[in-house]
Amino acid sequence: MWFRTGGPRVALTLCLSAIAGSAALAGSDAPTTEIFAGVEGNDNSTQGYVGAGYAFGNGLYAAGFRLRAVGAFGGYTYQSALGDSAHADFDGKDAFGSVLIGYQFGDGSTVFRVFAGIEAENQDITPHDPNNSVQGSAVGLRLQAESWFDISERTFLSVDAAYGTAFQEYWSLARLGYRLTPTLSIGVEGGTLGNEEYNAGRGGGFLRFNVLAMEITLSGGFTGNYLDDQPSGYASVGIYRRF
Repeated sequence: MWFRTGGPRVALTLCLSAIAGSAALAGSDAPTTEIFAGVEGNDNSTQGYVGAGYAFGNGLYAAGFRLRAVGAFGGYTYQSALGDSAHADFDGKDAFGSVLIGYQFGDGSTVFRVFAGIEAENQDITPHDPNNSVQGSAVGLRLQAESWFDISERTFLSVDAAYGTAFQEYWSLARLGYRLTPTLSIGVEGGTLGNEEYNAGRGGGFLRFNVLAMEITLSGGFTGNYLDDQPSGYASVGIYRRF
């Protein structure tokens, strides 16, 4: 079996480091709510996501408890052997949702968050693939961690990771960025992702800028099932807003 998609969770890896940190100070007028959305595509899949979060206490920039909900959706294709016949084509649709509660440690230039909660996912593959265990509906535990470090006044590092038991899915993403201006950053990214049937890596670059009170991240590069097949290009856009 070979295919190059991990479902909508692929897109989620690209939004979370945009959420990870900020140099702003907490205060009575600090924002408490965040919303985010985005889309990603590669040679055989497209995924989208929407989500929102709320910070209890002194707002998003301060230490304290967090609540977050995410919904994602996508479609993909792949090829696999079906019985004694030649390789068959399969079409998949994936819907995913999670509700998490977490806690942020630190504020300003160094931030670390941990989350835990419930995830639910449905994988609908046509025709039915007897060789693929990632099918049907599943509910499980989701664990997630996000971190942000200002290495210097202009350089920053974010490292995020998650694991879910619904289909044993996992992902990680690290970004090393450089602030060209207070509202424009560039950098490189790399990570891993997979589930019971799939393991892959990715690497590329990103551009992040602020416009109309929104933070927009564009990224792209190459992804693939390690050395098992030819890599595919990917491109994504994510939008983030605080209130």
